[in-house]
Amino acid sequence: MVEHRKWLWGKSAQARDPGPSWYRQGGWTLWSLGLVLALIIFFALLLFKLIPPYLDDQKIQKALNSVIQEQHVEQMSRRAIVSRLSNILYIDFALDLVDIKKDLKITKNNNILKLAIDYEVVIPMAYNISALLTFSDRAEMPMKVP
Repeated sequence: MVEHRKWLWGKSAQARDPGPSWYRQGGWTLWSLGLVLALIIFFALLLFKLIPPYLDDQKIQKALNSVIQEQHVEQMSRRAIVSRLSNILYIDFALDLVDIKKDLKITKNNNILKLAIDYEVVIPMAYNISALLTFSDRAEMPMKVP
């Protein structure tokens, strides 16, 4: 009789009973699917909001590097450097990101010319929630000593 009950529908009794009920249950419920989709949508929207300021920061860093590599930049006045940087950022559609006259720091010490721009970007996320991004761009070059 034990031998007869062991095989039902071609499977042994042990193969049909894998263990506790939580082990046998599987698959996605509507709640778990909704939660995963909500998390994916949340992080996608977060990325869509946060990526553009980083791309704009790349434009500012590229403009700083472009100005610092020009000939005779160490002899240029602050006004000339600000004007040149403004022209480059105007071409890249990035002039309204930073107040160059206020944020640009030019230092000349130890035969090194340093250009630095420190600025913050506030991104409204939803209702009264905002993200604050702080950027610090630097470019430097050794000055030629006559």
